[in-house]
Amino acid sequence: MNAINLYECYEHGEYSFTLRDRFIHSPQVERALTRLGDIHGDSRRTRASKGLLIQGPSGVGKSTLVKEYIRSLEELESHDPQKRTVLFVEMPSSPTKKNLAAAILAELKDPFAEARGHSAEVKFARVVLLLKNLGVEMLVLDEAQHLVDYRRNGAYEAADWIKSLMNETSIAFVLIGLKRTENLLLANEQLRRRFSATVAYDRFTFSANTSLHFVMLLQAIEGELPVQTISFVEPAMIKRFYLASYGLIDYLIKIVDRAVWLVQ
Repeated sequence: MNAINLYECYEHGEYSFTLRDRFIHSPQVERALTRLGDIHGDSRRTRASKGLLIQGPSGVGKSTLVKEYIRSLEELESHDPQKRTVLFVEMPSSPTKKNLAAAILAELKDPFAEARGHSAEVKFARVVLLLKNLGVEMLVLDEAQHLVDYRRNGAYEAADWIKSLMNETSIAFVLIGLKRTENLLLANEQLRRRFSATVAYDRFTFSANTSLHFVMLLQAIEGELPVQTISFVEPAMIKRFYLASYGLIDYLIKIVDRAVWLVQ
């Protein structure tokens, strides 16, 4: 079968398997999920805002981790269409207090999210009101490194805006970003105090002390595949997978998904 036919089969859903539909657990994942649950639970119990920073390189699965936490909550709790327990928002690439508020309002399904006539202060008030009315208990801001990368007054104002939002609500806040997101907390003492909890979510490493975790990951992936395979945990295969992926689960999934697609 040539490449065009393969593509057509993929487009028509004949090759529907992807590891992205599976959530692979690891010791790092379990620690991070526990930390998320702790922050969420503390905020619920004390009725005070708590902050958590999840930082690490691109491709390690930070956003996927939080989305899995959201999915597990939805399974455990009764589904109320009027309630949004956890709100996941992608931060604008050039954040200001106004466009950050608009992004949050859009996720809250506010029909006036992009209203040009509304000032930053009006948008802030609407965010606070809707977070409370919809029962939001945790606000997740993804791509938080944009607060560091966008070196203009608007970004600093957006950081202060987050602090003000924490003051006005009693919910948990989670920032997800690349490692340099830490610089935001180093430069802003008040935010640093609010986000005192940090999860370093890193790529898998391959040393005498850590290689077992990578081997366990390969075993878990092998067990999810719909086709027969050679052993993923033979010494030579372990090394090949590590060198090809650099310990990043995103690369690993791309490699394995492509291999499954070719043999199905």
